[in-house]
Order: sequence, then C-alpha cells, then structure tokens
Amino acid sequence: MSTFTHVILEVFCGFSDEDTNQGVPSFCKRNVGNPGYHCLENACKFVAYTYAPHEIAFSGEDGEVPDGQSWLGFGGEMEPRQADENHIDDLKSLWKQICIKKIHEAYDEYMKQSGLSDGNT
Repeated sequence: MSTFTHVILEVFCGFSDEDTNQGVPSFCKRNVGNPGYHCLENACKFVAYTYAPHEIAFSGEDGEVPDGQSWLGFGGEMEPRQADENHIDDLKSLWKQICIKKIHEAYDEYMKQSGLSDGNT
C-alpha cells in the first residue's frame, strides 16, 4: 500500500561568497539564492529548510510557490498582541476552517467558470 502527503516547507539557500571557490552545484537550476526541489532531491549541502505551519499556498507547475502573493500563513497582524494560548489556539482553528472553506470555494468557482461543472456541484 502506498500513501502520500503534501508538505509545505520554507527552503533556504545557504550558499555564500565564501563558498564560491567550491563552485555552484551543477544541479542548481535558477542560480544561487533561488532554492527549490532540486536542492532537496540532490541533498545539497547548502540547503536548509523548516516547516511552514498554518499556511495556505498556490503552487505552480513545479509544485513550488511562485511568489509572495501566492501564500499566506497565520501570524503577524492576525495574532493579537494580548492573546493567551487558548485564544491563539481558537484563532488558528478559525483560520483552518476558513482556509478549508476557501479551498472548496475555489474548486467550485473554477469548475463553474471553466464550464466543467454540470451545475449540480
């Protein structure tokens, strides 16, 4: 039985001026400082990554988020300064509910506008 999951990660390129004498890795697709799956696939020694909690994103053809307009994560102005842990947990739950609802709405809107829906979905 095979299973899969989708994972959202923040990926960082750690290649620096001190590393130039080693040369840019041959698999580096988009120049230094533009990490992607190619870094992970090739176990690049300059790559670092971390999880991206409570985030919603649109990924392009390569499964990578193309720009800062294509993702949004819970945090910043969304988290009240004086909130306690329980309030923050409630807000994260609300954020999750809204995100799931909007994902379903996006699908329905796409099907409607593309003409692929029979009108009963």
